[in-house]
Amino acid sequence: MRYSAFGTTNVGKVRDHNEDSFYVSDKGGFFIVSDGMGGLAAGEIASKITRETIAEILNKSFEKAPSVEALLKKAFLQANAAVRKELAKRTEKKGMGCTCVVLAFRDNDFFVAYVGDSRIYMMRSGKLKQITRDHSYVEELFLRGLISEEEKKDHPYKNTITRYVGHADNLEVDISSGPVSNGDIFLLCSDGLTGEVEDKEIERVLKETPKPEEQVKILVEKALENGGGDNITAIVVKVEQKKPGFFTKLFNW
Repeated sequence: MRYSAFGTTNVGKVRDHNEDSFYVSDKGGFFIVSDGMGGLAAGEIASKITRETIAEILNKSFEKAPSVEALLKKAFLQANAAVRKELAKRTEKKGMGCTCVVLAFRDNDFFVAYVGDSRIYMMRSGKLKQITRDHSYVEELFLRGLISEEEKKDHPYKNTITRYVGHADNLEVDISSGPVSNGDIFLLCSDGLTGEVEDKEIERVLKETPKPEEQVKILVEKALENGGGDNITAIVVKVEQKKPGFFTKLFNW
């Protein structure tokens, strides 16, 4: 499979440090966005541990793994254990944890694994669709029919996460997969982007801008223009051709 990708992160306009982390695989095939939480820089530690643990496992075993789903689950569980271990050593960092989303390609299929409210979108034939589900209190209310889609946007508990890396010893990881098509565009992002830029605007940018690097830069600029109240991280991956080929990688730390 041939594809192009670009990722970046920005501290935003309000925070004094960046607790987001992201990763674009040197070997090709997988991408990570992690958004930290917790005071005293705890989120920064958690997101870095999670990124490095998952990346190490996937770099070592991804190409030969008999089951992508099983490997992704293993990677998340080991990241969770590593964060919990660090938390046990740093009792002052109570609440340390992070959200995490991973996109991986194998042959002509995509796989997503996630916990928390960072998101992965897919745009196909000009239509944008969120392919992860927020693990949040507000999303649970919405799924139960207790609030509307519109009420989700300004709900007082919209930032309350129900599942994240480091939350508990046992971690439930959502994993799904599907076939890719030529021209598919995937966006991985933290809520610093989605909290400031509506889905319809994200769709417009991805549709009207041709290259991942330009798409990412425009989306981050829009989030900053709309307030930049949180750290902003985004990776865009565009599928060029559905067969084995070369991987064009562009990224900016």
